[in-house]
Amino acid sequence: MDPKIILETARNREEISAIEALLLLQEGPAILPSLFELADELTRRSHGTTVTYVRGKRIHYTNLCRAECSFCSFRRKKGQKNAFVLSPDEVVRQIRESGSARQVTLKGGLNPDLNLNYHLDVLRSVREEFPSIHVEAYSPSEIQFIARRARTSVGDVLRRFREAGMDSMTGDSADILNDKVRKKICPDKLRTNDWVDVVKTAHRLGIPTTAMILFGHVEDEINTCEHFEILRNIQKETGGFTAFEPVPFMPQGSPLAKAKKIKSPPPLESILRLVAISRLFFCRYIRNITVDWTKLGLAGAVEATRVGANDLGTLAVDSHEMRSPEVNGRLVMPAATVKSAVAKAGRETRERAPYDARTLPTIKTRKEELVLV
Repeated sequence: MDPKIILETARNREEISAIEALLLLQEGPAILPSLFELADELTRRSHGTTVTYVRGKRIHYTNLCRAECSFCSFRRKKGQKNAFVLSPDEVVRQIRESGSARQVTLKGGLNPDLNLNYHLDVLRSVREEFPSIHVEAYSPSEIQFIARRARTSVGDVLRRFREAGMDSMTGDSADILNDKVRKKICPDKLRTNDWVDVVKTAHRLGIPTTAMILFGHVEDEINTCEHFEILRNIQKETGGFTAFEPVPFMPQGSPLAKAKKIKSPPPLESILRLVAISRLFFCRYIRNITVDWTKLGLAGAVEATRVGANDLGTLAVDSHEMRSPEVNGRLVMPAATVKSAVAKAGRETRERAPYDARTLPTIKTRKEELVLV
């Protein structure tokens, strides 16, 4: 199949298939200028030259986790040095210290010592103290784990979390939606079908989520395109994804990096190619493509905004994020620095509101379409 025909299909805003995306992934470097130019054109049609970000705070409420994901160097076992659990008051204190955050993202591990009431207390404490802040909380893996520990359904947990103050759910723990690969890199996490079920349940309850892919480890191009197709099919059914984020594997200190002798993240050219293909593949379905400056470095993230990305995500992060070497330990990126870098790339910067249900024209609920205005 001629890659030029695939690009022309995408230029006309027609859907490209997973096989066509695979061909673009496997095509030689000569395709990149045309691919990048088209991805930028499609981005400009939807977003003009505006690059967005949100002021936020990412908080890990625990690093104790029973899952042994080989790509993770953050996890600790009970009794291990530097293991922690934050109380609801400590979570509130960290948000207060962040100053003017408009969004807080709560993340953690699969900690069997934390019951459903703990999580409800955290959400209620945050909502009581910060009634207007957007609370993005938990991954599908955490939701399923909490539900099983509480011997209740995923839907029940999500409904109770929503009532306690949860506004949206992260798209984390998708990693690669292929069970053969998942058995290698995250054998203790939920399977692909379970991840899909949790996400669809959230969307049908009116809880939007992001979507992501973790790439640059042991997956191949076919796994990547299968993953893309699963996400797009979910979006066609539910309309509940607010953004898609391609996340490069950061090998720093992880068991997987040691076992496979992976010394560095994927090269920037590979990252940019995937960002561009993401724009083509999801163009009609997921408006926002996010890149994380803590993983690409600011220069790499800005370059990504020229090939399909339109959002830089959260500017303030905490010390537990896996960061690109280019970040040099910086945990907070001043808005002025971002604006200057983006301006040099011919773009303008705008602080956005958090992605929430109002971001989506409709979320398709189980029995009806809930119109959100």
